[in-house]
Amino acid sequence: MQPPQTASGYIFAAGAIWIRVFRIRITVTSGKLNGSVDMRKPFSNQQLVSSIIDGSVSTAEPNTPQLPEWLQELYPFRTRTLELGRYAMSLVDEAPLHAASETPVAVLLHGNPTWSFLYRDLIQQLRQKYRVVAPDMIGFGLSDKPQDPVYHSLEQHISNLARLVETLDLQNLTLVMNGWGGPVGLGYAVLHPENIRHLVLTNTWGTNVPRLKPRFVPLGMRIAGYGRIGRRLESWLNLSMHSIFSSRTYRPIGDLAFEAYSYPFRQGESRLAISCFSQMFFNPDPATAAKLARIQAGLKNITAPADILCGARDPVLGKLPAYLLRDDLKHAREPVFLPEVSHYFPEEAPNDLAEVVLRGMEPKRASRTSRNLFKILP
Repeated sequence: MQPPQTASGYIFAAGAIWIRVFRIRITVTSGKLNGSVDMRKPFSNQQLVSSIIDGSVSTAEPNTPQLPEWLQELYPFRTRTLELGRYAMSLVDEAPLHAASETPVAVLLHGNPTWSFLYRDLIQQLRQKYRVVAPDMIGFGLSDKPQDPVYHSLEQHISNLARLVETLDLQNLTLVMNGWGGPVGLGYAVLHPENIRHLVLTNTWGTNVPRLKPRFVPLGMRIAGYGRIGRRLESWLNLSMHSIFSSRTYRPIGDLAFEAYSYPFRQGESRLAISCFSQMFFNPDPATAAKLARIQAGLKNITAPADILCGARDPVLGKLPAYLLRDDLKHAREPVFLPEVSHYFPEEAPNDLAEVVLRGMEPKRASRTSRNLFKILP
């Protein structure tokens, strides 16, 4: 590597070295896990056993991916695989044993650099009574990892979600969103407002985010969003995972959970989506900015109720995006800020989140007035 030629180059290099050392320290302190995780082996391809629609989308029967035992204990869910064009999307799809076709559905959308593991506690609480679908966006989690950065546009990921909903024939959705799951989920909702029952937004946004103050942004996340250089450093050092989980959770997550979040991104080439999404956030291209503007303009057409839950200690977003969502969504309740929660609300406050989601999924009861009125009709 050539020595840096500018002051900013020295800053990036110093930060990269610090992150590298931090990574080694994590590996040493988590040595007990390393014996069960072969960092060299890629994921096994999940067999697709049936085709639906016109052959462009395939689905697998519920199956268990080949994960190490320690991770299966934390993530004890059946998954399905959808083939979206050239790439396969992994998703959790769970429901009660004899669920009816009209069973309410919750779709859980993660952000960057997480995957459906983020919602493991919420899935456990929902699946006993409702259908719950938690996809890994293409490029994340157990889904395929495209190596073309052009693939990772906001438009593409909204399209992937729409195809998922259509393929599984999901109706009357409760959308639960965190981070980048917000623009993706709201991008779907503004196009299909009639299919939305309830929105639950956690530390997310639906507009072009005002320029952020650099001192509040984790160093590794800033570097990952620094164009081609950032993508290379992310591939080599896994900057985002270490810096974000050390600064964007108020209470440090345990070594086991950190290993689980990191597991799908253990190879350098598996981290491209992380840097692409970071770049879309910090330096959005015109297409991303235009799409966010169209999403914001369409929020007024969503008539479903919306709950906005935020960790007050989010070092990047702050409170402004929550208030912008409140103003743009017709039936949004006042944002709720939890003082001891940071960015990853589903990880840090799963019970608070479950309470709101479950309340919104309960069958609507007729009011006393409507029942009395019904009685006097001939």
